[in-house]
Amino acid sequence: MFSQIKLTRAVLMAGAACLASSAAWGQQAAQPAQQALPDVEVVQKKTPAAKAAPVAKKQAVQSPAPQQPQPAVEERAEPALENSPYGAVGSAGAAQRAQNGSLSPVNAKSIIPENLQNFPGAATRVTTSEMEATRPLNNHEALRSVPGVVTVSDDGFARHGGVSIRGSAHRRSRKVLVMEDGVPINFSTYLDSSTHYTPPTERLESIEVMRGAVLNYGPLNNHGVVNFRNLSPFGANETVIKAGIGTTSDVNQDVNNFRHVHTRQNLGNVGVVASYSGADVGGSWDVEELGYNDFYGALGFRGSNQDLTISGGFFRQRDVYDEDNIEDQDDLFTFRRNKTAAGRAGALDEDATCCRNLSSYNADFYRLQLAHNLYIDDNTTLTTRIYGNDHERARFFAVEGDSVADLVMEGRDREYRNYGADSRVEFANLPLFGGMKHDLQAGVRYEEHFFTNQNRIGDDGEILTFGNRGAQDGLPQKLEANSFAAFIQTAIHVTPNFTVTPGVRLESYEIEFRDLEDSQFNGGADYDSVLPGIGFAWKAMPFSTVYGGYHRGITPHIIRDVQEAAEDAGAFVAPPEELGDNFEIGFRTKAIRGVTLDLAYFHSRIENYQFGESFQSAAGDRVFSALDEVTLQGVEVYGRLDSQPFTGGPWNVFGEAVYTYVDSEINKGINEDEDSVAGNRVPESMRHFANLTVGVAYKNLWDASVTYNYRGDYHTDADNSSYADEGLVPDVWLLSARANYKITEKLTLWASGNNLTDELYITDRADGVKPGVGRTLWAGFEVKF
Repeated sequence: MFSQIKLTRAVLMAGAACLASSAAWGQQAAQPAQQALPDVEVVQKKTPAAKAAPVAKKQAVQSPAPQQPQPAVEERAEPALENSPYGAVGSAGAAQRAQNGSLSPVNAKSIIPENLQNFPGAATRVTTSEMEATRPLNNHEALRSVPGVVTVSDDGFARHGGVSIRGSAHRRSRKVLVMEDGVPINFSTYLDSSTHYTPPTERLESIEVMRGAVLNYGPLNNHGVVNFRNLSPFGANETVIKAGIGTTSDVNQDVNNFRHVHTRQNLGNVGVVASYSGADVGGSWDVEELGYNDFYGALGFRGSNQDLTISGGFFRQRDVYDEDNIEDQDDLFTFRRNKTAAGRAGALDEDATCCRNLSSYNADFYRLQLAHNLYIDDNTTLTTRIYGNDHERARFFAVEGDSVADLVMEGRDREYRNYGADSRVEFANLPLFGGMKHDLQAGVRYEEHFFTNQNRIGDDGEILTFGNRGAQDGLPQKLEANSFAAFIQTAIHVTPNFTVTPGVRLESYEIEFRDLEDSQFNGGADYDSVLPGIGFAWKAMPFSTVYGGYHRGITPHIIRDVQEAAEDAGAFVAPPEELGDNFEIGFRTKAIRGVTLDLAYFHSRIENYQFGESFQSAAGDRVFSALDEVTLQGVEVYGRLDSQPFTGGPWNVFGEAVYTYVDSEINKGINEDEDSVAGNRVPESMRHFANLTVGVAYKNLWDASVTYNYRGDYHTDADNSSYADEGLVPDVWLLSARANYKITEKLTLWASGNNLTDELYITDRADGVKPGVGRTLWAGFEVKF
């Protein structure tokens, strides 16, 4: 039956490819009055065929650099084609809607439009100019300015996931759909949604976050979507070199470093991007060292009414890192970040007292995407993409031994392979009754997922590495999934200032679990979900919008631990999927120049809410439990004030505040002892998270700012155990600062520091107590040609 369903869905995919589409719901702050307007470039048409396409050029919103007042107009001239993420000359209509439309662009890279004035739902874009101003060293730092988003790092460079949206569990970003150029980069969205990889910040054009009604992307769409957008081969010619060095307190890594170089060149109708990034940094423990090398490339071809982009890359990660942490929290203040000493004293969860510097996390990640856009006319666009990735990861750790001679190491060796095709179509400006018009988008997608899970064990004294993985510890587990998804949504323009956007998504998928060691628990299951939604956007006054909506979301269960439930029941048990009803209403404005405000209230009621409980499964892996029903509700606020639009002149004093409050509650659920935990807070849901920044900038020459980041407390278990019972992670304030100085138009020097007061704090309790990263200082340069 598994193969028959795969064949049927493949046929449906091929037959529906002509009806496919691209979209994303979003909402960002409205277009500012008299400031932050894109540069206008006038292009004289030589012939009718040489018409320049409008472009979604990045806005300088939320940038600390001073901004010159400009006329308060809402209709804007558009820059020339060479700066457009769209390649074809005939992309004028699609590019216009990508800039100011009422649905997300039909584009294989971007999931939200550039100007979100008219869009129902909450969303934010972290732009290139913002990243250049704040100099985030990793994607967690870049996301701290996004309301509703919480980041928790359990390593020194935010490489191992830790993103939460609107109260979801943060560990490994399992409840968030994480994408790169519109393609999921979770290990497997239907089998194991963990995330240990995000692309290097230095090669990104922007980071897009959707927190509102999400129907055109899924699954994992209960809480939100994060999309990392790479450099487009159709952008302006440039070559950029970045590098930095730094230090981290209490670690063996003497000098941190990162390096980056990329070039983007256009040769007629062909554009190319080539990028390299790498880093070697210290982490939370003395022995923790994290390193990666990343290669990325994109090749674009454009014609009169179509364009094709081929992109892909290879990411190599080699970390001295494991998840064995301090068992007794009081020992943290004795050993601080010295894992070597803690191991010798027997203060860690595992019995091994030596060789903590031999534990490692290793990954090789290959990805490839072909994206084709066909601009049939100004109102009709068809986009199709084919993609695939292979993510091989292996983690090794010491479990016994007082020296290398009697050392015993174990490992978890996993490989994920995913393949898919996605096709979407947009029909704009369709007539509707009463003189109204609407923009219709629809799409279909088919994916196949393959996951191999193998435990490893070494001989006495054998050091396990990615090149020497040891012997098999039992036979592997083989997991597969295939999925078919479709959506349709339309933006109905009731009035010029009021848009209603109804839609529906279908998620249909099948999973299969095979344990080659113990086949009596093998089995499979089918899932079919219809996910409706509706949103609205009302431009109440210039540059001010009220928005809101409802959507039903889905989160597939982590499949790799189904054997635990099967052993209890004596047969395969199909794990339940998370289904949520999600509501929001919000308001954002830039009606007063120099003032940006975006706030929203959200409410989610989710059934079968999954959370990571412990590392106590039969395979020594993490167990995922489910609560019958939980509620997550709260508010998210973004505010920014710039002085320069009020005072004029070369100086700009600015302040920025981001705050997220989540009131989480377990409505119905039981613990391991089958006692009710109703009324408790949801595990790993942080109640308060804030990012408060003040700074000053002078012309376009230099700027400096300081930030206080507040991370509230949270419980790690459904029982809401106290700190004394090792179930509560306390709150913490962390101080950071940064500065940029432009030597010339091409050369910029920068410096930054995190945890400047060197706070010793608990960052997580996933497997024992993990300290946060100590004081970290950086300095570097950027050269642009």
